[in-house]
Amino acid sequence: MLNSRHSFLQRDFLIFMLIGLFFTVIVFKAVQVQIIQADFLVSEGSKRQIRTLKIPAPRGDILDRNGNLLALSTPIDAITIDPKIISFYLDKKFQYKKLLLEQPNIPAIELDKWHKNFDSNLQKYRQMLRVLNLSESTLTPKILAKKNKRFMYLKRVVLPRVSKKIAGIGVAGLGIENSYKRYYPASEINGQTIGFTNIDEKGISGIEKTYNDWLTGTDGKKQVIKDRAGHVIEFVKDIQVAKPGSSLTLSIDGDIQYLLYHSLKESYVQHRALSAQSVILDAKTGEVLAMASLPGFNPNNRQQLTGQSLRNRVVMDRIEPGSPIKPFIIAKALDLGVLLENELINTSPGFTRVQGQKITDTKNHGNLTAAGILKKSSNVGVSKVSLKMSAKQQWQIFEDAGFGQDLGLFLPGEYLNFVKPPEQWQKAYQAYSSFGYGFNINLMQLARAYTIFTNKGVLKPITLLKIEEKVNQKEEGKPVQVISKDVANKVLKMLEAATKKGGTAPKAKVDGYRVAGKTGTVHKTKTGGYEKNQYVSLFVGIVPASNPKYIMATVVNEPSRGVYYGGLVAAPVFKSVMQDVLRLKNIAPDNSATGEH
Repeated sequence: MLNSRHSFLQRDFLIFMLIGLFFTVIVFKAVQVQIIQADFLVSEGSKRQIRTLKIPAPRGDILDRNGNLLALSTPIDAITIDPKIISFYLDKKFQYKKLLLEQPNIPAIELDKWHKNFDSNLQKYRQMLRVLNLSESTLTPKILAKKNKRFMYLKRVVLPRVSKKIAGIGVAGLGIENSYKRYYPASEINGQTIGFTNIDEKGISGIEKTYNDWLTGTDGKKQVIKDRAGHVIEFVKDIQVAKPGSSLTLSIDGDIQYLLYHSLKESYVQHRALSAQSVILDAKTGEVLAMASLPGFNPNNRQQLTGQSLRNRVVMDRIEPGSPIKPFIIAKALDLGVLLENELINTSPGFTRVQGQKITDTKNHGNLTAAGILKKSSNVGVSKVSLKMSAKQQWQIFEDAGFGQDLGLFLPGEYLNFVKPPEQWQKAYQAYSSFGYGFNINLMQLARAYTIFTNKGVLKPITLLKIEEKVNQKEEGKPVQVISKDVANKVLKMLEAATKKGGTAPKAKVDGYRVAGKTGTVHKTKTGGYEKNQYVSLFVGIVPASNPKYIMATVVNEPSRGVYYGGLVAAPVFKSVMQDVLRLKNIAPDNSATGEH
């Protein structure tokens, strides 16, 4: 009896000790978890649940001078997946064999549930691919090849309404990233000027590249809680608010740009040209109002973002300017006093020789004044005028006209011209350069140089940004008086003769307005000389000549339908554009304009 009672007490003691030990372990674990390892476990738990998401910031808008959108960022989504999760449902045979190996005695009812769950998720996956218009046979092998990875883009550009539909399907391992896509309302009309961004919204061409830092916003950050399938189930807090990029207002006038592009394209097609380019400047402020190049491209279509069509030819293509250089030679000679306004220059018999090199006119024009040289575009006459100056003096007008200067537009690929230093000039080179051969510039430099004649002899800086009108606004930098006011006005008046009867550009005249301008027809260069039957057609025009508002310079490269003179190919583009622009902008006709002009 005593032994029995002793055994009972020992058993109770043992049970008591076990219970006590059990509770001691629980208490110790609680202390360890809640106190000793609390920070560590919270941190580890957060790693598995709390995620920091990037909140993309929209890129700044690009607007024309009238406030019309030229580029904007529209909301877009990217569909992502977790390959490790989603790949489970893409190979049923493999997963079924694996299940039987792991659970050989799995009950039939559980096996049936497994099949239904598997098939349901596979159908959701296939439904998602149909909505996204993706091929299962192409995509599934790619996912299976990354089955040990945790992230993969399924489709980068998806409309929000489509991604909302995708989210409703409930595919395991699905993720949706909010972002933005650049959109260009005017499409190809502004293609080369505005440029485009890559898929990550970084500017890689045109204005988009030049002002990328200004246009780029600052992404925000927020913390969320995700479930095991990667779905956001709860918002925690904002870490950093997204800051949109700054907007940019250009000097471009969308209405003028539209008219320019379509008229230039008509000429480009009509003459089956290799390329074409044109630019319109505000004659007083130097603002670039329109700029177009052909062939063009649509920046909204990423398949077109390759090849020569991306070139902004107005600043990237080098040209020998030809006869549009002649007014600068005449102006410099008049300014120096080596040529008198009514002095007669003998151009007979229609050609001359300089250091054995023959210089010719289209015909014998006889004796010509300075105005006559420009009206008839006489190579002989202007070369004789140029040789009245020293090489240094002639080089100086090229330099002062901006041919030796950076335009300050900072556009990608801008061509910096080449003019030989005067100490390397021979007499023959001096003569050839007087009518625009032997050196290269770009079309924007040529257009800018003509601001000398629209601003009383002062060369204006040019800009692609709108100049805001302010009271008592002062022009940055000191104006450079290239030639005297009197000479500039005289040459501008002389240039009106080109569009009159007997001039080289009657097809540039605009009814009711006085038009000043200069044509050019340049043989294309080749190794060791010039092509005989390949030409570049040019025209630079100013309107209204009595109070200049617009300067327009146009190049049509290699017109191939038998007509190639600048007055027949490039001058009509000027008329086509300007007759509409002048009416659209309500520019008053010249008081002294007549039907002759």
